[in-house]
Amino acid sequence: MEGNHFYLKGNVVTDKKIEKGMLIEIKAGKIIFLGKQAENNSLNIPSYEVEGWICPGFIDTHIHGLNGHDFMDGTKEGFYRIQDGLPYYGVTSFLSTSRAAPLEDLKTFLLLNKQVAKEKRKGAHLLGVHLEGPWINPKYKGAQRAEYMKAPVQEDTDFIIRLAGEMLQIVTLAPELPEAMKLIQVLIEGKATVSAGHTDATYEEIQEAIFKGLSRMTHCFNAMAPISHRKLTAAFAALDLKALHCEIIADGFHVHPKIVEFLYKIKGADNITLISDCTGTNQLPDGCHQIGGKIINKKDGKVTLDDGRLAGSSLTLNKAVQYIVDSCNIPIEEAVQMATYNPAAVCGVGDRKGRIALGYDADLVLLSRELEVENTILAGEFVF
Repeated sequence: MEGNHFYLKGNVVTDKKIEKGMLIEIKAGKIIFLGKQAENNSLNIPSYEVEGWICPGFIDTHIHGLNGHDFMDGTKEGFYRIQDGLPYYGVTSFLSTSRAAPLEDLKTFLLLNKQVAKEKRKGAHLLGVHLEGPWINPKYKGAQRAEYMKAPVQEDTDFIIRLAGEMLQIVTLAPELPEAMKLIQVLIEGKATVSAGHTDATYEEIQEAIFKGLSRMTHCFNAMAPISHRKLTAAFAALDLKALHCEIIADGFHVHPKIVEFLYKIKGADNITLISDCTGTNQLPDGCHQIGGKIINKKDGKVTLDDGRLAGSSLTLNKAVQYIVDSCNIPIEEAVQMATYNPAAVCGVGDRKGRIALGYDADLVLLSRELEVENTILAGEFVF
């Protein structure tokens, strides 16, 4: 690619807009020109015509695993396999996500993330961690193990926060647990983002948590009480309170497409982030499997435990974008925003990732007209 310097030509999807017939100049991993015609459009620089869509690379802020591996398996090899596999699905950056587990396992998870971050590998960019548990409510445990869920204890929280350091980007917790409100304030002071999830919180408890610093809802509508016309739940709070940004798993199993569409109408594209919540089952065939420390059943893309409870997903972020465009009446430019800039912003990298703009990192995904991933560009290099 002659010194990592080339042009892309085609329809650009960024900032909730479609710009047709654009030229992007990429050099040394950065976008150095975006417009209709570059002044120095040299014939000596390779140029690639894109028939479909040129989008910012997808960013998955809630993913447990991929291709048969789980971040909490505790091995570098498994971590590398996930990191290297993500660009195949258009994902150029991510937060590795934990689950409720013994303190020693969380320590291993956090130390492994720190080690991988220092290596600065060429796979998808590790932006930090999303801690989902142990401070969640066993009443809404989902597929996680109730015995590892507990209310915050200062000795443990101090240890985890200190160990995670700057890697800690998002913490999912249940605000109704004893001492949770205090923990929210501590996390906010440490620059982490706090999200309500696996929660039985009332509307009023969510309001109080927002006052303390809560700003997000983890996999909205899942692992929380449903909306009721008599009792105001966390799910209703997600719809009603403007301060809350909502994650959504758009796979057709976790949330009905009409509810996804309704959420979009209420909250708007700026307040929704698409996540995969993938548990590493995306490539597994239908049948019974052991992964992430549990036995799961997969059929036609749906992943469940033996009792029928959903066990995360086999979704990848490219399919989530495709799904909400095809099934939820959401325009492509707004769907892309939910998988690019919105997650970049919560990770504190919205000034260099999640957009196609001058000076931004050249992390891009090239989609067909049918929104299938055709190529992924990571730091200015074609990696898929």
